[in-house]
Amino acid sequence: MTRLFVVMGLVAALLALATWEQIYIDKTYDKMKFETAALLESVNAHPDEVPFNIYTKKRVDELHDYWIKKERRMCVVSRHMELSYISDALIYARNFIHFDNKEEACAGLERLKYLLDAYSHIYGINGWNIL
Repeated sequence: MTRLFVVMGLVAALLALATWEQIYIDKTYDKMKFETAALLESVNAHPDEVPFNIYTKKRVDELHDYWIKKERRMCVVSRHMELSYISDALIYARNFIHFDNKEEACAGLERLKYLLDAYSHIYGINGWNIL
């Protein structure tokens, strides 16, 4: 009977940890998607504004800092290679926003948006991931 309670406790702890992991990853990707869409809208809102304003540059820096902070924890449960693709796309977009290159900044933000959508499906709960 004691073994049954120990096994049930371990299973419950494992399920709680898996649930926390999934919620953490979902919240991180959702915030990144929202901020990326807002940045893309901000960049595309003023077609003739080549030097980006300070607000856009500050926002992309804050997004980068947020991602670096979350990436350190997510490396424990995720493959670092997929996370590095997202980091590379974010750094690419960030550099071109700081260098006021609108076309490349938009391309980098679109790539970041695509990668966030793709990897949020990979780490989501579905039948293939459970099997």
